[in-house]
Amino acid sequence: MARARTARGGSGASGADAVLKFRNRLLNTYRGTAANTYGDLTDVGTLYLTGVPAALAETTQTYFDAATQRNQITREITCRVDSWVDIITTDTIEDTTTGLYYLIEGIKSEPGIGYYPPPKILTLRMRSGVSIQSD
Repeated sequence: MARARTARGGSGASGADAVLKFRNRLLNTYRGTAANTYGDLTDVGTLYLTGVPAALAETTQTYFDAATQRNQITREITCRVDSWVDIITTDTIEDTTTGLYYLIEGIKSEPGIGYYPPPKILTLRMRSGVSIQSD
C-alpha cells in the first residue's frame, strides 16, 4: 500500500528544499566603517540606505554526508531585493522589524527578459551579538 505524499513547503516540510520562514521586510544597509563612542572602529559601518523593501526566506536542505554516514541539515537565508538597490558584498544588512544583522555572502541576479532589470538575490549569514555600538 502506498503512503500518502505530504505537501512540500511550510513549517513542517522536509526534503531537498523546504522553506522554513518567508517574510516581507524593510531593511537598512550599512557601508564602510564607523567609530563607536570609545573611538574603536566597527565594521558595521554608517547608515547607507533605509527602508529598502525585501523578501527574506529561510530555507533548509538535507543531504547525506558519506564521511559521517548521517543526513546533514544546512540552513540558508536568502534575500530578494529590487535591481535599483545599490548593495555590495561588504555591506551589513539590518532587519528593521527584528533588529537582526546579516552579512552578505553572495549576490546574483535572476535571469530576466525584457526591458526591466532582474531583481538581485542575496545569500546571507546572520551576525550574532551585533549592534551599531558593538564590534
